[in-house]
Amino acid sequence: MTVTDVFIHPYPEGDSTLQRMARAARDAGYDTIVAIDHPECEYYSVSILNGTIVTEGTPKAVHAAVRKKGRGIIGVDAGENSFNRSVIQIPGVHLLTGLHRTQKNSFDHVTARFAAVRKVGVHLDIGQIITCRGHARQKVLARYHELLVLQRKFGFVFAIGSGARSILDQRTVREMITLTSLFGMTQEETLLALRGVFDLFEHSSFPRVVQ
Repeated sequence: MTVTDVFIHPYPEGDSTLQRMARAARDAGYDTIVAIDHPECEYYSVSILNGTIVTEGTPKAVHAAVRKKGRGIIGVDAGENSFNRSVIQIPGVHLLTGLHRTQKNSFDHVTARFAAVRKVGVHLDIGQIITCRGHARQKVLARYHELLVLQRKFGFVFAIGSGARSILDQRTVREMITLTSLFGMTQEETLLALRGVFDLFEHSSFPRVVQ
């Protein structure tokens, strides 16, 4: 079973080299990582896939960014509901990310159903549960629980990751199971989410992406 840490940030965006993070990922129980702005390669028997997070604020700009990029896994920073519904329709977009920073109505039951039909997943940065404190942490947990309720009902794909910027931020699979349980996710659901990015491509060669 493929186990993937989606959207980690090696040097120069983060503090640890890609090689060190690949070795840490292997030791933590992963066989694949999606690394921001790094080409596809392999270190320590860990497959590295290229990832990009598009932060443009309009669907038109997102579409242009997707067309400009080459291979990779495309994540788009989520915004208001109308924006999210629009980017879900853009060919080459694979994941919505950053939904913990948005209001509940930014991803409602209509958008959830649409994401399931279009095979666009929702990325959860589990590292936010650790880095946020107090009210901010409770808000992240509440938001992730809201998304979990929608996922269980409509069946869109979850893809989860540590959001690591150094080897100190990376989490073992067991730690991920513990952290996701804080907002109600079961062990089985967590393991499925750790291979979720591959499920988006079950009917095609993996992957042809842009971010």
